[in-house]
Amino acid sequence: MPTWIHLQGVWTQAEALPAGVPTVVMLATLATLLLAALHFVLLAWNIRQYSADANQQILAALRESSGEIQLMAVPLTLAMTVNVCFILGALFVPGLWAYVEYLFPGALVAFVVIGWHALRIYGRYLARFLVQGGYQASEHNHLSGLIAAFTFSMLSVGFAAPAAMSHIQVVSALAATASIFFFVVTVVITLIVLVSGVSAMMTHGLQAKAAPSLWMLVPILTLLGIEWIRIQHGLAHHFTSPQDSGDIFYKITAIFTLQLAVMGMGFKVMQLTGYLRSHLGNSGRDPLSFGLICPGVALFVMGMFWWHLAWVQTGVIVKYETAYWIGIGLLACVQVVTLLALLKLSRKLLMGQGVQIAGANA
Repeated sequence: MPTWIHLQGVWTQAEALPAGVPTVVMLATLATLLLAALHFVLLAWNIRQYSADANQQILAALRESSGEIQLMAVPLTLAMTVNVCFILGALFVPGLWAYVEYLFPGALVAFVVIGWHALRIYGRYLARFLVQGGYQASEHNHLSGLIAAFTFSMLSVGFAAPAAMSHIQVVSALAATASIFFFVVTVVITLIVLVSGVSAMMTHGLQAKAAPSLWMLVPILTLLGIEWIRIQHGLAHHFTSPQDSGDIFYKITAIFTLQLAVMGMGFKVMQLTGYLRSHLGNSGRDPLSFGLICPGVALFVMGMFWWHLAWVQTGVIVKYETAYWIGIGLLACVQVVTLLALLKLSRKLLMGQGVQIAGANA
């Protein structure tokens, strides 16, 4: 994880780096600041919309409908915010990393609170259908239910950070336990939603408004992949569990290629429905279209893990040579396209008027 020490080393040229690398680092640092600022702007916008009196009636109706699952976006966003704050602190606060062991318990408490909130939302949603019934397959001809798995996977990878980086065994073990718990919950929910959602789509066709849900499996796979890597690192450090480079290559490659397949299939379907053309090329405006962003980010992040751990770290590709930059360039194209889409959707959302909470069936 990059910290202030790494950034300072680039600024002061304490480490000899190939030409162009310091420029890339500075551009990435600036982008981190700007995107973090955008995150908090959108967070404030969403809190304001969520609390607006005009949306309370819609929110009440949402809680009694099949769309209640969309409220899982609240703990998901809060978990993301904790990660953003952690990254900003490590990267831009001088000397903070020296006290990181004191920060880990605070991060664990924050994730426990968010996790409890997420479990309450999902528990209420699931219990209502189990007790009252009323589940209609025709209303779930999409994969929006994966937002619950997305939320729990975000919590899993959040807990996995102290599990991997803490030098205190009990802190690492507690964090790993919570991480594995949410990992298991994520896998179970993902399997249930995929089976029921694909069956409903094959029978009733895809609900066009929820088309971005086809890509939601991509960020879930990235988060679970990173969680697995972090847990392996923690086990190797505290429990002398060996790390097998061949095993890492096999599993990360399987995850990344599966993501490529999901992205390809989802793109083809959304191309046929005209969703991408409407929301990225024309005037289509819907908060649910932000579901297009996370998959692009997740594919880039998993691609960086795959490239460095499976190819560079194993010695197949030499760092900073031509082949290395070709791989980085291809991944950078994914990141740039995703960034442009984010800026376009953010402009539509923030500059428009009258946006309300997503509808019940979305």
